[in-house]
Parts: sequence; structure tokens; C-alpha cells
Amino acid sequence: MRSFWAGVIIFVLLAVLVLPAAVIGLMGGARGPAPEALEAARADEGPLLKVFVAARGEVEEMPLERYLVGVTAAEMPAEFHPEALKAQAVAARTYALRRLKSFGGAGCPKHPEADICTDPACCQGWLSESELRQRWGLFSYPRYHEKIAEAVAATAGLVITYDHELIDPVYHASCGGLGTEDAAAVWGSSVPYLRHVECNFDGNPPHMGDEVTFTLAELGERLGLEVAVPASQGLDLAVLSRTAAGRVKELRAGRMTLSGPEVRKRLGLNSTNFSWRLAEGGKVVFTTSGNGHAVGLCQYGADGLAKAGRDFRAILQHYYTGTTVSPPPGSSGSGINF
Repeated sequence: MRSFWAGVIIFVLLAVLVLPAAVIGLMGGARGPAPEALEAARADEGPLLKVFVAARGEVEEMPLERYLVGVTAAEMPAEFHPEALKAQAVAARTYALRRLKSFGGAGCPKHPEADICTDPACCQGWLSESELRQRWGLFSYPRYHEKIAEAVAATAGLVITYDHELIDPVYHASCGGLGTEDAAAVWGSSVPYLRHVECNFDGNPPHMGDEVTFTLAELGERLGLEVAVPASQGLDLAVLSRTAAGRVKELRAGRMTLSGPEVRKRLGLNSTNFSWRLAEGGKVVFTTSGNGHAVGLCQYGADGLAKAGRDFRAILQHYYTGTTVSPPPGSSGSGINF
């Protein structure tokens, strides 16, 4: 019995004292990777971005390529086709470089101390690894994270340009099958690569036939008009014109004329592809199809194109008219080096 316990004690001493020393020896004295290897790793990850993380209210520095994993995961469902994810990664990289101050960008408009922020209403969405674990769950996280990281890595150093300049690669969830909008129809200014293009590739996306209900008083307050007539007599609303894609361009509300995007903003609608009807109890129901401003890349359409066999370059060049997918102007051609 004594010999048994003696053997146990010797084993524990070996595990505590000898094994750690052996591991340290194998690791070269725990010196870590050579400085040259660290520099190469940093170069592969691209320039540093100053990112205002909205959830924490602070600026964090992170390499561009690592940042793009969090953006792609936040902005596009991980279940999408790899070519659609690659298209999203290239669009997100282009957007980030347009904001990067060291690349001549203006930085984040709401947070001047940062290049970009994680508020999708201002810049681009972004999720940390802990947030992605919560979104995907413990078992799906490794698979989805690897899939998105591979999409980012496969497009490393590639951006979208028009006439040798980075484009403004705006994107939206779903155009609802009507096709994308010309930028002039939404924001009033024409952009040569943001044109109306056909898009009936998004299959059965969400937000088709969404409904929002208002009382007459609520509707009048939001649109800035007095709705004094009973609901049975109809509403003083009329569509005056539509865009080339078929969405509401102008709406007459009483004596006012409002643009479709302004109505969407005031009523909190998903899309300017809307209609309305009177319902019981003096309510007004607005029905929308699609989700987003409908300019540029349609994410669900991109997934449909990918499933039909188009690669990420073809997808991007479909939605951004006349553009090129290549390393950014002034780069070495093999990546983004500063």
C-alpha cells in the first residue's frame, strides 16, 4: 500500500515540475513567435481601424480583416451561400476603407474620434465574438464563424471601384422583387454605379407583406396633417408618382407632398413599396414588401444569385453598375499595405 502512495506522489511531482519545464523547452523558452512573423501577421490583417463600439461607448482599435468578420456576421445571415458572404465582405471592406482616415477618409460622422462605428444606422453593424456566440449558440458558433472568416479571407485585399476610386457600397436586406432603386430616386442625387437593376432572385425573403397599423390621430400626427374626416369617408392620401422600380416616389397627404422615403421615415415602414387600407375601428393599415432603402446590393438577391451559380464578382458587378472588383488604388496588388 505504501508503495502505491509513493508512486502516486512521484507521478504528481513529475506532472507539476517536469512537464511544464519540458513544454517551455519545446516552445523555445516561451519566447513566442519571431518579430518578423508578427509583422507578417499584422500585414495580412490589414491596417488598424479605430472603431467606436456602440454597445460599450468606447473606441477600440482592430485590424481591418478581423473587423470584417464581425461586420459580415452582423450584416448578413451566416446561412447564406459563401459567394453571397464574399460579396458582403468586399462591400464592407470598401465601405470601411472609404471611412479610414489614414486612407484619406473622413471618419465616422457621429464619432469624430473614430474611423467607423458599429451602429448600422450610421456606419455598419458589427458583433463581437461573445455576441456571435449568443446569436448562433454554442454548437453553431464554430461552424458559422469559420464559414464567414473563410469568406473574408478569400476576398482579402479586394474592394469595389468605379473609375479607379472606391465606391460608396450601400446595401439593403431585400428589394422585395421590384429591383433596386436609382440613388436619385431615394436621395435626390444621381450616382453612376447606383442604378435601378433587375432583382427577382431573392426567393422568399422575410418582410413580404409586413403590416403596421395606425389610428387616424397617429397617422395625422406622424404625417403632419389633420385627419378630420371619418374613416368611412376615406383618407386624404394619394400616390402622385412612382419610381422606375415601382415604389412610391411622391405621396400627397392633404395639401402636402411628401417623398416616399420621407413617408417611410415618418411612419417607420420597412420599405417605400407600400399600400394602405382602412380597417375596423378607425384604423389605417400600411402593408409593405421588402426591407431597406433598395439602393445597391440586395442581400437576399445576392444569396439567390449565388445559389444560381454566380460568383461574388458577378454579384457585385450586377448591383453596382460599371464597377471593378480589385485591390484598392495605390496598393501593391497583393493586399492592402500602408
